[in-house]
Amino acid sequence: MKLNSLLAFTVLLALGILASRPVEGASKEKPKHGDCPFVRPAMCLRYEPPQCESDWQCPKKQKCCPGICGIKCMDPVDPLEPVKVNPGRCPVVTGQCMMRNPRDYCLNDGHCLEYFKCCKGRCGNSCVEPV
Repeated sequence: MKLNSLLAFTVLLALGILASRPVEGASKEKPKHGDCPFVRPAMCLRYEPPQCESDWQCPKKQKCCPGICGIKCMDPVDPLEPVKVNPGRCPVVTGQCMMRNPRDYCLNDGHCLEYFKCCKGRCGNSCVEPV
């Protein structure tokens, strides 16, 4: 009887030691390597099922980000990378937006075509012709 008890104790001890070892990559967050890219708001005819729920489900350094018509794995952008600045100034905007959280159609000039500037508008940022 003692041999069986000793064997059971040894097996349980071994399982306990193995279970307590940290699993590589098991921390709650993937190491931060940039931010999700900016995605212009658009109308979707059909939303795609999500490709991921967290960054850990994405390959390599990709992040789980909101896309145009669904959530998907995307290459991150470096938030410290220099931002394109188009020449000119933003026009003066009068009036106030009645929406609570208006959508931004750009965050900087790099999100706009050619010579347009990303300017604060009446309801959020948008690409406009500079003055």
